[in-house]
Amino acid sequence: MTPENLLRRPRPSPKCTTGCPVLDRCLGGGVPCRSVTEVAAESGCGKTQLCLQLLLSAQLPPSRGGLSASSLYLHSEFPFPLRRLRQLSRARPLGPRHDPLEYIFVHPLQSADHLLDVMPRLESFVENFKGQFPVRLIVIDSIAALFRSEFDNNPLDLKRRSSMFFQNLGETEVVGREV
Repeated sequence: MTPENLLRRPRPSPKCTTGCPVLDRCLGGGVPCRSVTEVAAESGCGKTQLCLQLLLSAQLPPSRGGLSASSLYLHSEFPFPLRRLRQLSRARPLGPRHDPLEYIFVHPLQSADHLLDVMPRLESFVENFKGQFPVRLIVIDSIAALFRSEFDNNPLDLKRRSSMFFQNLGETEVVGREV
């Protein structure tokens, strides 16, 4: 396969259902895998809700739009919405002996620097879960909050923030292709 072939015929990528047929249709079948997908919108409109739904949808079999996989949720806004995740998991049970919360790994993020420290370890974390339910979805909620809270609005901080953000994005893309 040549680079020209890749441009003409992109490698098919699995998709993960959002749980909303209308949104899935708009996305061409769901959220694409092996890539970075950014969800941006006003505060309080449901971005975290969508992320939680994706964590559960990833566990569904491919025949139901899932990935038959575990997921990793890196969060920067506290507290972690465990109560809401439990409500969602009860609304869409996956089976009588299947506790979906057992297949969602949660890790708090304290700062943009902390995220940079965590990124290199993600690949080995994912490698350790190659069994029946491998990790195939990584959610960072919210990367923007990490950068917004740490930097002032002066030229030096804006330059540093942009540099760190793009470094994070690059590392996220590398890990995303591996998952």
